[in-house]
Amino acid sequence: MKKILILLVFVFGMAMLANALTYEEAFDSIKAIPNMKGVDGTEISGHNYFDAIGVTNSQLILWTGEKNRQTETYGNAIYKMIGELPASEMIQCKMTDSAIFAIFAKPVSSNSNRIIIFSDSAYAGFTGALIGYISNDALNALRSAILIPRQDGGTALYLNVMNF
Repeated sequence: MKKILILLVFVFGMAMLANALTYEEAFDSIKAIPNMKGVDGTEISGHNYFDAIGVTNSQLILWTGEKNRQTETYGNAIYKMIGELPASEMIQCKMTDSAIFAIFAKPVSSNSNRIIIFSDSAYAGFTGALIGYISNDALNALRSAILIPRQDGGTALYLNVMNF
C-alpha cells in the first residue's frame, strides 16, 4: 500500500512540474496584459541599469500610470505568475496589501542562472517584470538582500555590501 501511495505522490509531483510555467512564458504573460486606458507599456532589452545587481542580457517590461482598479488587474496577474512557478526556485518574495516583489532563479550552467523578477505596487501605480541571466555570486547576494516596502510605493532592495 505504501508503494502505491509513494508512486501516486511521485506521479502527481511530476505532473505538477510538467505543468509549471517557464520563465519565458511567465514574462510573455506579463507582456500580454491588455494595455488599459492611461497605462503605458515600456520594454527595454539588452544591457541596462540592472547590470548593477548582476542581471545581464535582460528584458524589462514596465506598465506605469495605473489607476484605481487597474492596479488590481496587474497585481493579480503577477500573483498568478508567482503561484504557477516552482516554489523551489523562489529566491526572495515580499508581499504586502499593496505591493508584490518576487525573485525566481534556476541554474542553466555551472555559473549562470536564468532569473525573473516581478514587481507590482498599487501605491506607485506600476507593474514590472525583468528576465535575464545572473551569476552564482550575484544570485547569492540577492538571496541575502533585504526587501523593504517604500513609503511612496514599490519595494526597495538593499544588498549587503559590507561583510566583516
